[in-house]
Amino acid sequence: MIKHTNALVLSAGGLALALGLATPAQADQTGTTPDTSAAAPGEIVVTATRRAETLNKVPLSITALGQEALDRRGIKDIGDLVRETPGIQFDPNGFGNQTNIAIRGVSSTVGAATTGVYIDDTPIQSRVVGYSTTNEFPAVFDLTRVEVLRGPQGTLFGAGSEGGTVRFITTQPSLDAVHIYARGEVSATQGGAASGEFGVSITGPLIQDKLGFAASFWDRHDGGWVDRQNANPYLTDQPLLKNVNFSDTQVGRVALKWAPLDGLTITPSLFYQRKTINDSSNYWESLSSPSQNRFLSGQPNGSPDHDRFLLPALNVTDDFGAVQLINNTSYYIRDQSAQIDYSTLWPAVFDGTPWVTPDYNSLAYMANSQRTFTEEMRLQSTSRDARLTWVVGAFYSKSVQHFSENVYDPNFADMFGGAPPEVVFGTPLVDGVYSLSGYGRGADEQIAGFADGTFAMTPQLKASAGLRVAHTRFEGNSLFQGPVSGYQLQTPQSVSETPVTPKFGIDWQTSPSLLLYASAAKGYRIGGTNAPVPLSVCGADLAGYGFANVPDTYKSDSLWSYEAGAKGRVGKALTFAASAFRVDWNNIQQNIYLQHCGAQFTDNLGKARSEGFDLQATVRPARGLSIEGTVSYTDAHFTQDIAGGALATTADHLETHPWTATLGGDYEHPVGPGSVYLRGDYQYKSTGPTTTVTDPATNSYDPGALRTQALHFASARLGWREGVMDLSLFVDNVGNTHPVLSRSINVVGVGSYQDITLRPRTVGLTLLLRQ
Repeated sequence: MIKHTNALVLSAGGLALALGLATPAQADQTGTTPDTSAAAPGEIVVTATRRAETLNKVPLSITALGQEALDRRGIKDIGDLVRETPGIQFDPNGFGNQTNIAIRGVSSTVGAATTGVYIDDTPIQSRVVGYSTTNEFPAVFDLTRVEVLRGPQGTLFGAGSEGGTVRFITTQPSLDAVHIYARGEVSATQGGAASGEFGVSITGPLIQDKLGFAASFWDRHDGGWVDRQNANPYLTDQPLLKNVNFSDTQVGRVALKWAPLDGLTITPSLFYQRKTINDSSNYWESLSSPSQNRFLSGQPNGSPDHDRFLLPALNVTDDFGAVQLINNTSYYIRDQSAQIDYSTLWPAVFDGTPWVTPDYNSLAYMANSQRTFTEEMRLQSTSRDARLTWVVGAFYSKSVQHFSENVYDPNFADMFGGAPPEVVFGTPLVDGVYSLSGYGRGADEQIAGFADGTFAMTPQLKASAGLRVAHTRFEGNSLFQGPVSGYQLQTPQSVSETPVTPKFGIDWQTSPSLLLYASAAKGYRIGGTNAPVPLSVCGADLAGYGFANVPDTYKSDSLWSYEAGAKGRVGKALTFAASAFRVDWNNIQQNIYLQHCGAQFTDNLGKARSEGFDLQATVRPARGLSIEGTVSYTDAHFTQDIAGGALATTADHLETHPWTATLGGDYEHPVGPGSVYLRGDYQYKSTGPTTTVTDPATNSYDPGALRTQALHFASARLGWREGVMDLSLFVDNVGNTHPVLSRSINVVGVGSYQDITLRPRTVGLTLLLRQ
């Protein structure tokens, strides 16, 4: 605690030092950010189509927020961002510290990602292999903007963008002036521990107009609010550990921009992020009382998680006048390790109770590593007035992931009355201490060519088409040993395909203030391989699903998305964007969880359809007053029974909140040399529909499972701005609401359900500098 208190004091001092170093700025801080001369005041320029366009001119459903908008809303991570974005869902999955992301109902907890995640021009999404790896997202600091692209983006962004893409656009070096952005914050959570952060970003020239730099560092501590106390009934007087789910995040980035010749820029950069979570945020329903801010886990041991990544990249841009050449080379290095407490899992699987003896402990040590090399070169037109605008390019990537799982379990025999595992299972503990020991490798390789063009049939009516042709290959292998798994060797298995992902669109600028558009696009993700499961303990579960064994491989899945929309402005007071969509998803890669043995595998099962709409609007009814709102509806449901209803029926939905809505308001009024402002935000998500785990007609049915709960989240901020300074007081989760975001249990009918919810009400103070 002393360490974090000192860190907050140092943060305040560091921010004050940054203020003292600030110097006047005259030019755009983003350096390589596209020309914004065509943008009206208040409009944001995006590069969602790989070309610079104002947001209201892009025939695509997009949410884009710049750094100032992110700060006004208090957005610091992907979870905060998603609450402000229609049609997207981001929830914990209840296992360790893993999360799932879905756009318009297209999500998956298995195989390759369905949502593309980009830092600038580099994809960083991960495939699920072994321990449930999910995407890592960069912290929201030192960004020019964040773009959320709804609908498949495979033509320009590849196979990982089946449902959509999230792009984090970083601040670029400046060649002509010094710019400083700094942020410090302290806060307290009701019933929990204090939090705090400090970050600073500096850009400027080293050689005027020739060589510039960008450097930033951000450090944040999120205090915990879930307690943990060993609930083993064979023990007494166990210590109560307070606020165990705290986390620490550090982010650093450096970049240089060299302009040796007119039109030529060379930009090397290095992005680093490390996140350490001390313990899971799961709390036990049987021990907790959310209405009284009591969140307690009964696990005997913690489940810490360490995740870091390093991203060096080199971007070379050469402008030939009417044509621009862009080459991006990068190497993504990610290492993740975690400890998951199996002390109540194995007894539930093998003994039908979470507890066996006072001394029983079982710890699963998980590790994942990812090394991804990507190379993309594209040639694109630059003229805004040309009748034909186009992008052509080539892409190559190779991503190799390794995983391991070693369950340290020297007292494994306690579950069988002391009988050694070689007697019970015919297999001894690995190295005398591990009940399960496994490792594996998965390698994705892609090579692709793509092209996208827009032709102006008239100055107002445009048609567009795009095509990506790729050759993909995935190879996986694994080995598991020990009494839990037996000897399960997966020799190298591979799948390869040549996907073609087209898109078509038409848009009509009926007037300078109204754009109508329609599009059709295909999304795709490659297949993969399965690790074997132990038939001795999983055979009955497999038979219940109609499987004799686990399939060695599973195939790709794909979808077609159809969208129609409108974007426009009514006078100077109202801007809006609306779209309606339909997504037909086929051959879906689905996770099959074997409830009574704790194993899982993937297969292509069924079809689904997602239909709905989203609406975004901003109105400025009076000077200094701005109101923004969004509404979206997504109906994502199966359209085909699976295995005669054993796995899913057409009555089942995918995991979604059908209705989502946000409402935000900002009022600013001059007072003396500065101004005072008030900001309020509210987010709503409706109750989830019936899914496979809440449908009694499926083999996945869990009698204790609940439909996804509705979410209400409100925040408020009161601040003062004067010159470069911005000081504000904020409250997050004003209503102190505690919806269940994730609910899980080790084995159906055994032990306590474990939940994850929102951070309780948090009050804090933020100090910002923009120079």
